Amino acid sequence: MRSKGQTRTIEALVSIAIISLIIFLLYFSTPVSQDISQFNRKVEAYNALKILDQTGNLRYYSLQANATRIEELLLPFLKTNYKIVLYNQSGNITEIPNIDSRDVISVSYLISGDFGDYRPIEIRVYLW
Repeated sequence: MRSKGQTRTIEALVSIAIISLIIFLLYFSTPVSQDISQFNRKVEAYNALKILDQTGNLRYYSLQANATRIEELLLPFLKTNYKIVLYNQSGNITEIPNIDSRDVISVSYLISGDFGDYRPIEIRVYLW
């Protein structure tokens, strides 16, 4: 049987080891950096869609299923590669793009249609 002093010494060493490990993990591990640029690109795309919606152009061309015209209108606002896909209640209206990049983000914007014509359409912007 061990003496009381040896047991307390082992307990103290284990406690020091645990505290040292916690301090090491807190102060010497690299923090996970969040990619703020992707968030900024999403906000930029959403704000551009909002501006087009306020002018009435987004709603007009969405109801006509003219995604290429919406892409042209977004050209002054977005500086990265992007593609527009329009969706209605049953599925996609326009073709889903083939994107080879691994860094793809998307932004969705919903409109409900026009006066007296309830046809909700989702405008999805794929950015890469």
